[in-house]
Parts: sequence; structure tokens; C-alpha cells
Amino acid sequence: MKKILLLTIPMFLFAQFSGIIHPVGQFRLSDNEQLNLPFRLAEFQLNLPLSDFGNWDFSANSALEYRWETNEHLFDLREVYLTYFPSFGEFKIGKQIHAWGAVDGNNPTDNLNAYDYYFMFLPGTERKIGSLSASANFYLGNWQIESVFIPEHTPNRVPINEADFPFSLPTAPTTLGIENPAEFGVRAQTSVFGSDFAFSYFSGWDRMFSLLQLVTSLENSSPNFGYRKTDVLGVDFVSFLGDFTFRGELGYFMTTNEIEKLIATDVTFSKLEIDAEYLQFVMQTEWTAPLDILLNLQCIGNQVLSAEGQTFGETGIEELTKDNFQPGMGTPFAMFSDKALLLSATGNLFDNRLELRTSTMFNLSETGAMIGASADYSPIENWNLELAFSQFFGDENSENPFTKLEDFSHISVGLKYSF
Repeated sequence: MKKILLLTIPMFLFAQFSGIIHPVGQFRLSDNEQLNLPFRLAEFQLNLPLSDFGNWDFSANSALEYRWETNEHLFDLREVYLTYFPSFGEFKIGKQIHAWGAVDGNNPTDNLNAYDYYFMFLPGTERKIGSLSASANFYLGNWQIESVFIPEHTPNRVPINEADFPFSLPTAPTTLGIENPAEFGVRAQTSVFGSDFAFSYFSGWDRMFSLLQLVTSLENSSPNFGYRKTDVLGVDFVSFLGDFTFRGELGYFMTTNEIEKLIATDVTFSKLEIDAEYLQFVMQTEWTAPLDILLNLQCIGNQVLSAEGQTFGETGIEELTKDNFQPGMGTPFAMFSDKALLLSATGNLFDNRLELRTSTMFNLSETGAMIGASADYSPIENWNLELAFSQFFGDENSENPFTKLEDFSHISVGLKYSF
């Protein structure tokens, strides 16, 4: 044991440490009450070059979740993996958060990781859940090819019995196990005429549970939930024209229910046949305006192309249609609206010590909108003061997602120390 410690201590002398301490308070605009929801109080990153063992690196990313009201805390090892750098590419193995696609944040082609709905409004990988996986990147001429293998399915983290969260379940439904949970994907990217293009394929299981089976006995009937099989074909691009940057993504989803129909002595398991196809797309335009103000426009769309089979409704088993089918994979913002428009502007003042940002989201298919603004000021190096608010507007005559979000309108106050 002493020999192992003597070998390990010198290795960590060359490790690179970084992190943040980030207390945040969220207060509802309607009554000024504090929201009792978890936030990441601290984050810590470690990178350890293992040059003595070849071209290897060890990386870890962890976070401490905390709730003010109940003093609950949860340590989350978000990522921990090894990386090997051969001359022709890169290999990684361990718990990882992957990033596919070209647009900012709302990526219909990026389905390798599940989403944490507690942090749904955070940017990029901050709202993802790491999964045990192996990935390989190969560089072949003008092409970069990435393949990913995920041995176990990881579902979305959904708030359960949360009075302060707008989309919360009273209890977690019992879900059926997946017989063959392995998932895999491949993505190929190249550059043509100054633009980047990528094509991808992913085969996995829905991140959100769905009703898959009806259990019938002499006494009653009850639903069984589980995860559907979904394959995704994707394409994305980045192109430039003067001061403008254009990004786009398109995901084509094919979903089926692969659970088997079972019959027992006194219970009948009725499989709900499901066969559906849908599209999700995002188009983005960026422009750097005078005074270095970055303007960003995103158009998000979700279209169910076909849906056949059965579902369970108020009258029992009903026909599955394009109107009652719910996607279980894709960008989480598709749950808000079939069509939405996002506008944002970001600017910096006082030698980048003050960052101002505004954002607006319009629901183009129903009445609904979101308006947000934030200010991030750094009075001294490594310290930031944060102030932000989000206001949601719905339709009193409709129970659309924006109506449910109205009571979630809040102001956020934070202090961040980086090291």
C-alpha cells in the first residue's frame, strides 16, 4: 500500500485542478418565495496527464447539488474517463458527456446522453447526464469519424413530487426493464468550400418513459411503462457569410415498441403496438453587431410524420395518432412547442467585466412566450456577481406548457468564485 501511495502522490503533483463555488438563490416573482429546488453549489474538474504510461489522460468532473430550504446535498460524479491519444485520433472510455451537432444547445441530433430536467434551462452540456461509454475519433484525410458505444441505457432525470417545479410527477412510475440495453452511434464530419457538414446515426432507447403495455386481470387493468426503441438519422452544418454564421440540424426519428406480449395464468399483458416517425430541426443565425453585440436567432421545429398503433386514454385502449403521440427522444425544448423562435443578444462592457444578456422565446404554434435577462459583473478577478430573471406568459384558456410555466417565473441571484 505504501508503494502505491508513493507512486500516486507524484502523479497528482502534475494534475490540473479547477472549479467553481456558486451559491444561487431563486425567488418566485409572484410571491417572492424561494424555490426549493436543487442547484450546483460547487463544481470541480481534474485533468491528470499520464505521460509515464504513454499518451494517456485521466479526467474527472464532479458537482455538489444543494437545497437551501431542506439542507439536502448530493454529490454527482458527472464524468470520469481515460483518454488515449494515438497519432490518428482519440479514444475515451468511462463515464462521459458527449457533444454532437452544430447549433447552440438545442441539438436534435445529440441523443447520446440523457437530460437532467432540474437543469433544463442551463446551456449545453450543463443539463446532460453522463453515461458509461466508449468512444473513438479517427482522422481520415478531410474526414473526422466518431463512433460511440453505450452498454447501458440512461433515462432522463425527471423531478418527482416537486411543488416548485412546473413539470413534476407525483410518483415515479414503475418501468419495464430493457432486455438488450446497448446503444451505439456514429458521426462523420468533413469540410467543403469553407463549411462543415456532418452525418450521424444513433440507435438507442427513448430517454423519456412511455406507456408500452396494459396488464389485465379479473379485478382491474393497469398500465406498464417503459422505453421505446428509437433510431435517429441526423445531418448538421456550419457555414459563414461575411459577419454572419449559419448553423442547422435535422433529426429523423423512427420509434417502435419492442417489448414482447406475455400471457400468464391469471394476467394478460397486452402490448401496445407503436410505429411512429417524426422530424426535429433547428436553424440558427448569428451576427456580431456594432459594439461587439452578438445577436442569435434560432428556429426550432418538431413535426410528427406518422403514428400508428395503440395508446391508453380515458376510455381504455385508443388509436395512436399524430396528435396524441409524444416523442421520447430529441431536444427537450420540443416538449414546449412544435414550433418556437428564440432570440438572444449578448454584450460586454468595462473591459469585459460586465456581461449583459437578453433572451426571448416565442411559441409559434400556441399562445406563449418567455422573456429573460441577466447581468454578470466581475468586480475583482475570479469573482462574479450574477442577477437574472425569467418571465413566462401562457394562455389562460389553454393548458399548454407555457401556461404551466407562468408560476415558475423567477429571479435568480448568485455569487461565483472560480479557481
